[in-house]
Amino acid sequence: MNQKELRYDFIRYLQENYAYARPDIMASNVFYAWRHYIGMDFWEIFRTEESMQSAQKFLIHHFEETGRKDPKGHAGVHYGCWQKFKEFLERYPTERMDWEREIPPAYGRQSTDKA
Repeated sequence: MNQKELRYDFIRYLQENYAYARPDIMASNVFYAWRHYIGMDFWEIFRTEESMQSAQKFLIHHFEETGRKDPKGHAGVHYGCWQKFKEFLERYPTERMDWEREIPPAYGRQSTDKA
């Protein structure tokens, strides 16, 4: 699954499970760390709560270096979005994640794999 498909599935998940006004903004916040190296691999962020906390520290540092006005505040917003994305991944893991259970088809779409 590529980033565009994953982003689409995450937005659909948010729309179907939460009443957020702008799920597309939440998805953009999550995928910021995909588009910009913050000091940690994108997938490593979502392994554990501790890895998300470490990533938040990296993101604060990244935002400080790039001149954001409120690095801690912006990183806090991203962290909240990461929590929803981790929840999404736990319900609908992708082929990149190391999960102990079988991986279902992508959220909201039928599998295109030909067996």
